[in-house]
Amino acid sequence: MRKIKSFLPFNLITLCLTINACSQTTNNSSTALASFEATTPCDEVSKSLLNLPSADKAVMIKWALSLLTPTTYKLIYTYGMDKPNTRDFSEGAITKEQVGKWNKSNYKKMEIYTLTANNGPSLSFLKLNENVLHLLDNNNNLMVGNGAWSYTLNRVNAVKVSSNKANSQKIEESVLADSIVFDGRMPCYAPLLALSGTTARGCNLVKCRIILYSDNSTHAPSSLKFYSIHVGTGGSRYLSTGKWMIIRGTKTDENCTIYVLQFNSKKGQQDLMLLKGDDNVLFLLDNEMNCMAGNDYCSFTMNKVMR
Repeated sequence: MRKIKSFLPFNLITLCLTINACSQTTNNSSTALASFEATTPCDEVSKSLLNLPSADKAVMIKWALSLLTPTTYKLIYTYGMDKPNTRDFSEGAITKEQVGKWNKSNYKKMEIYTLTANNGPSLSFLKLNENVLHLLDNNNNLMVGNGAWSYTLNRVNAVKVSSNKANSQKIEESVLADSIVFDGRMPCYAPLLALSGTTARGCNLVKCRIILYSDNSTHAPSSLKFYSIHVGTGGSRYLSTGKWMIIRGTKTDENCTIYVLQFNSKKGQQDLMLLKGDDNVLFLLDNEMNCMAGNDYCSFTMNKVMR
């Protein structure tokens, strides 16, 4: 199978967000201009962004963001400890709500949505497209998640976006590390399942680990390993191997970087493409080279494993 790492200048979005205690959308979602949902980590950085007490015990946050009008929004979020073997919280989770104003701006060719809360902190998000936002830290860097969750917000009832295909060109680029590892949990996307020759029946999500290797002498991209577990189907761990390369350019961004994963398969398995947000975050692209919306629990995002 082939794997792609992609890099796009992201549309940044600064948002003062109100988060929901559940991964469900708010009552305003049916009339809002756009609603987004996610489950993300709750670490010291995200606690700081939301002005949460550092002493509060929490490992995850569930978000429900509604852009109500061209200038107003509502954010509901819940944070706390996870309940083992479920997607829910243990007892003691805390829910908060914010409302305020939001606007669009540009930063280094990236679109930013800025939400300014009436009674809380402002948050910044990168806008990847109409269906996908990604949380930024105070320095406008992409927030890095973990093997369980990413800091990507996914649009409820995703809208169709135009093809982003282009005549992308392969580039020769050195990889400084001998190997790079990315983890993530994704929805049961057919091309991921096809790597192991399985279907989506019984699948709840796919746990993924990608290891990208570089040539010892030239430091150019070389081989790859792709591990996956289809949660809900028995727990088997599948391994796919192949090689990877780097290409540049999409229809909307001629300078973005994409990692293409090419797999060793006798069945003609399609390549996977990953948009490189930065050195730490990758976004899986569809066949039209667009970022895809996940669901309220997982996204199509891979996070670098820090070693």
